[in-house]
Formats: sequence, C-alpha cells, structure tokens
Amino acid sequence: MPKDTFFNLDESKREKIVKAAKAEFLNNPLRKARVSNIVTEASIPRGSFYQYFEDLDDLYYYIVEQVFAEIFDAGFMYSEMTDDLFEFAKISFDFDYQGFRKESRHKYMSNVFRSISGNSEYLELFNKKRTKYIEDILDRLDLSNIKFNTRDEHIKMYQMIQELKISVINRTMQKNLSKEEAYGEFEWYLDILKNGILKEE
Repeated sequence: MPKDTFFNLDESKREKIVKAAKAEFLNNPLRKARVSNIVTEASIPRGSFYQYFEDLDDLYYYIVEQVFAEIFDAGFMYSEMTDDLFEFAKISFDFDYQGFRKESRHKYMSNVFRSISGNSEYLELFNKKRTKYIEDILDRLDLSNIKFNTRDEHIKMYQMIQELKISVINRTMQKNLSKEEAYGEFEWYLDILKNGILKEE
C-alpha cells in the first residue's frame, strides 16, 4: 500500500504517477519494470518515489488492485441489469470484448498474470478475491432453474461461461470477425450450454 505522502498529493499529481506506472507496466512484467522510467515519465525526482512507495512492488500491486477493482465494478454494474445468468453473460460481452480488442489492455493483463504467478502469497489472495467476486455475482442472480445445487458447482459454471466467452473472443479476433459476428458466435455456444446438444425426444 502506498504511503500517506502519496495520498496527500493533489489528484492531478497522483494521476500522473499512476499513468506513468501503467505505461511502464503495460510494456513490462514487474521484474523488468524500472523505477527510472516511471519517475522520468511522471517528472518527479527519484527520491520522491521512495517517499510515496516502499518499492516498485508496492506501486505495482496498488495499480493491479485498481485494475481488478474496475473489472469487478463492471461485473456488479451488469448484475444490476438482470438476474438471469445467461443474460448477464450476454450483456457483459461488450466489456470483455473491448478489453481484449484493445491490444494495450490485453498486453497489460498478460503481463499482470505473468508477474503475479511468481508471487504465491498474492496469487492466493487474488484467487480468494476472485472467488468472493464470483460468489457476490451469483448471489445477485436467480439460479433456481439451474440443475446444479452446490456453490462449488455454481462457481465452476460461472467460470466455464467466462472461459467460453474469452475463447470465442480470441478465436473471432484471429479470424478478423466483427464484434457483431463474435457476439453471434458466443450466443450460439451459450445456447448449447443452456439447452444441450441432443434433440428433444
């Protein structure tokens, strides 16, 4: 967590430092990122950096927490629009599509997961936060028509739908399909999950 001196800065200066940090972390995983690049981009003395943060890791995980918070907030916003699991998957499609469509965000998230994979303590914390987020989303949805009953099964079901969504987005981007075509592909697979592949007798 950044020091109080960082939070006592005026908002524009804090944003300038965060912007410089995001630019550095966009291009580099944590172990290849450099404080010198951040302070140069933010136009602050190197000594000031250590008045604001314990070290580079301190800043890095602060930024990562902000990014994940934005993603989680988007999920909560979409869960306010519907209580249907499949409708939730559809209306949140655009957010995920835009995230992967923007090369910068996709590249940044790839660097994030490369970086946190080496930090078992934070990885465990992240997995707990993600599970809690999924549980909070599921609590907002009506799962009474879902045949699975346990919380663990519900979490796996949610994760399967999200993984399907990301797989479809990646594949359609490789084929250079439009967002509308990608959404149509996702709907097709989602319908199979909802209704099955066997003919009704």
